[in-house]
Amino acid sequence: MQNDLSTHERVRLLIAGRTKASLGLAVAAAVLLSTVLLIKPGLAARDPLLEVLIKKGILTPEEARQVEKEASQLEKVREQQVDQKVKAAEQKVVDQVDQKLSSVEKKVEKKTADVKIPEALKGLKVGVTAYIDYSLGSIPRPHSGSNGLNKWHLGRGYLNVQKEITPWLHVRYTPDLTQDDSGDWKLRQKYLYVEFRPPNLGRFLTEMRSELGLGHIPWLDFEEHINPYRMQGTMALERAGVLNSADLGISIRGNLGGRLAEAKTKTGSDHYDGRYGSWHIGVYNGGGYHAKENNHNKPVEYRVTLRPLPDHLPGLQLSYSGIYGKGNKGYAPDWIVHLGMLSFQHPRFILTAQTFASKGNQAGNWTTDAHKSLWTRGYSIFGDVKLPIVLLGYERLHAFFRTDWFNADEEQVVSPSARYTKLITGLACYVYKNNFFTVGYERTWYGRDYGKDKGTGYNGTSDTVASLRTNGLNLGKDHRFQVVYQINF
Repeated sequence: MQNDLSTHERVRLLIAGRTKASLGLAVAAAVLLSTVLLIKPGLAARDPLLEVLIKKGILTPEEARQVEKEASQLEKVREQQVDQKVKAAEQKVVDQVDQKLSSVEKKVEKKTADVKIPEALKGLKVGVTAYIDYSLGSIPRPHSGSNGLNKWHLGRGYLNVQKEITPWLHVRYTPDLTQDDSGDWKLRQKYLYVEFRPPNLGRFLTEMRSELGLGHIPWLDFEEHINPYRMQGTMALERAGVLNSADLGISIRGNLGGRLAEAKTKTGSDHYDGRYGSWHIGVYNGGGYHAKENNHNKPVEYRVTLRPLPDHLPGLQLSYSGIYGKGNKGYAPDWIVHLGMLSFQHPRFILTAQTFASKGNQAGNWTTDAHKSLWTRGYSIFGDVKLPIVLLGYERLHAFFRTDWFNADEEQVVSPSARYTKLITGLACYVYKNNFFTVGYERTWYGRDYGKDKGTGYNGTSDTVASLRTNGLNLGKDHRFQVVYQINF
């Protein structure tokens, strides 16, 4: 019996010991589970306590993996709860800020509404366009001579004042700062006109504008909105001396077929943005903006531009411009101009090719001694490419090229070789919008009979360039390196 008791006692003690051990392992398992719930699941499999529980037989590997799975799920729930609380707090802050901003905006609007803008300032725009030029090179002189050129020059000094009186009635006044031969700075009138904006005539004659006063002529303003480098020098027709860019009279212009949708995006420009083209016609005194009228003739000037494929090649345009009138002399010599231009505009490049012929010129001095106007002929090719080079976050650099050829006596009535060839090339860097600078080179080669001392000059010439008295002038070297900055706002 004692042995039986001893055996029984031993069994009881063994069970009690295992029970205590199981209880201890259960406690350890609970501690481990709580630990697993607080750590990332990826680290739980490496926990030594979990490995001990598996080794002691308290947890099977499958149970350990279930513990990991439950811990991971609980962790995700906890993270979602935290994210929800964070988002709720963020939204609360955003709502509070929005409420404060709305309150401030309403106060600003109320104060703005209380401020009355003077009637004279409503619809008023004021801006400046100026060219600051530095040139280094040589100016041609007779008999293969030349003078050195090292000069700062103010090529333009516009003060643009524009006023909208009503939606259909506008006014523009633009004086131009210029320097005369004595070196004195003077304010010369460039534009001063009233602009009427009549309603469309059907769907084809649209966006019409009529200028009365000292206003734009049909051609040059159009060309200068395709070739942006007027700052470098005048366009080919003006450089040759055929005409200048403004005159006193009346004109009307408009689009054909409404506006080209997204013209700026498709062509790089929203000027003269008619869907099928544009047109302009006017009657003027004929003397230009810086010469008095010397006869009673009123030249008619006109331009028609067609955009034949607005949906497929929106940048392609074909233009014709003409003038019919008399030169600005008392004896009123013929002044007739024919010009054709093919142009293509794209946000990344511009190409133009033009040819022109004129009988006489605006000044009326391209004539024989008997006052019969001479026929002239010329052409000009221009290109501009935006370079794929990023500077300060934008593609600012452009490379441009232009060549002109002009013959002042096409039929060789008085001068066998009164011609020139001009080359212009350079780089442009856009600083901000239309504020940019160019670095370029210009070279001109003259025929032996081209009769204008000092050549074509920066702004062209209106002087006699073909005459028996200047044949054999043999102008010397005409070239310059040039840096120009354009101010525009």
